[in-house]
Amino acid sequence: MTATTAGLAMGLALMGTDAAAQCVSVDPVIVPDVRIDPLDTAGAAQIVQPVSLIFRRSGVGNGSIHVTYQILDEDTNGQRIGVTAGPEVEWRSGTSARNIGASRNESFTLLRSDELDIRPNKASEQVPVRLFVKNLREDLPAGVYREQFTLRFWCGESERALPVELPGILAVTVQVPNVLSASVAGVSNQGKIDFLDFSTLARSLSVSVRSTGPYAVSARSVNGSALLREGAASEGAADRISYSVAFGGQPVTLNTSPFQMGRAGLEGQQIPLEVKVEDVASKRAGQYSDTLILTLSPIT
Repeated sequence: MTATTAGLAMGLALMGTDAAAQCVSVDPVIVPDVRIDPLDTAGAAQIVQPVSLIFRRSGVGNGSIHVTYQILDEDTNGQRIGVTAGPEVEWRSGTSARNIGASRNESFTLLRSDELDIRPNKASEQVPVRLFVKNLREDLPAGVYREQFTLRFWCGESERALPVELPGILAVTVQVPNVLSASVAGVSNQGKIDFLDFSTLARSLSVSVRSTGPYAVSARSVNGSALLREGAASEGAADRISYSVAFGGQPVTLNTSPFQMGRAGLEGQQIPLEVKVEDVASKRAGQYSDTLILTLSPIT
């Protein structure tokens, strides 16, 4: 009977230690959405988003409470919003500028932590924290990246105490919009295809396209899909040279609904715009021209 009583007493002692370990609670935080544009080379090199953590006294009397804390990234491939790739983030203390973002499998975990004290008779303490989004120039696909970070903390002397973990305390959303830039020869939004004496019936130029996501392509002709002879009194067959268009090897039907192209990426692609005219043997001599308006639009 005595042995049984001792066993019960030991069980109660262990339960008391666990309850004391969680000396505080922490309010969940939804970090304001961060929006980054990888194509914006004139923008900042990194984005800093300040947030606040509120630590509240949790049933341990009115004395002073010392807490060591860090933000835990559950990913195993570094601190990213996403399991294997995505926006790279870093958490820093707003008071000491110390890096407080740790990975679960990291050694010497306490090197990435900060400390706070809740003073006697004070119910809570607000702690500033800064979220850095760092890889703004990386080739990030358009999309919405989300992750919920765990807050890990120790009460009292961290070397002796067991940590407490609060999953999903910090919810982070990073938005990468579908944006696009396009130019002819990398410098202009206008180009010229000159058939000279029509000894060659197909000519092309390159369109440089950079995009974070897929995009739509459409084209329209000012002269109704034909080159018209300059100064022609009519639009008869002898004064018109019909032509066809292909973009990236894909036929373009002028003045109709757009078709879709895949993501070009941050490095971009050189996409040929090819124009092929009909045989000109039966056409009148003269200068022929048309204006082709090519439109590339990010798909939202």
